Amino acid sequence: MIKSNRLYLRALEQTDLPFLHRLHNDSSTMSYFFEEPFETLRELEDLFGKHIHNQSERRFVIQEIASGDAVGVLSILEVNEINRNGEIDIIVDEKHRGKGYGKEGFSLGVKYAFDVLNLFKVYLQVVPTNLPGRRIYEYMGFKREARLIKEYFVNGKYIDVMRMCIFDYQWKILRKRLGVEFGID
Repeated sequence: MIKSNRLYLRALEQTDLPFLHRLHNDSSTMSYFFEEPFETLRELEDLFGKHIHNQSERRFVIQEIASGDAVGVLSILEVNEINRNGEIDIIVDEKHRGKGYGKEGFSLGVKYAFDVLNLFKVYLQVVPTNLPGRRIYEYMGFKREARLIKEYFVNGKYIDVMRMCIFDYQWKILRKRLGVEFGID
């Protein structure tokens, strides 16, 4: 089990789909994921069934140890075993934001990507105006790799996106600090 002092990652189950549905239907959250915030529960059920055996993605619920509450979701997508890379993303439930769960949960996801999946490079895409997200990613050692100009159409206009990444050799140094800070072994 991938866990820290307060949180652990567990596989997304079909029973978690109502929680995921609520997160995916929040327009302010989904604008950061370049997707429409309108997804039916039935669509999520179909996607879950279609992707349950897909080895190119891992989807987790971030769960608080003390209360057992789901505080967010984390995904590692586009896992490429040949090139040893993958994309990571995180959504923290609005009622759990501002408590450090994003940083701690994200560190668990990065740990999984490198220490379990044995990836060489983990990357993400972030809207330059998503300052809370960027602070977390930079704290986790992610560096700006590129800026994609007018890449996505969100709220009636095209927006730029930053691609950020971290490599396994950078993670090996960083994980010592995170181990002390979050109790990650």
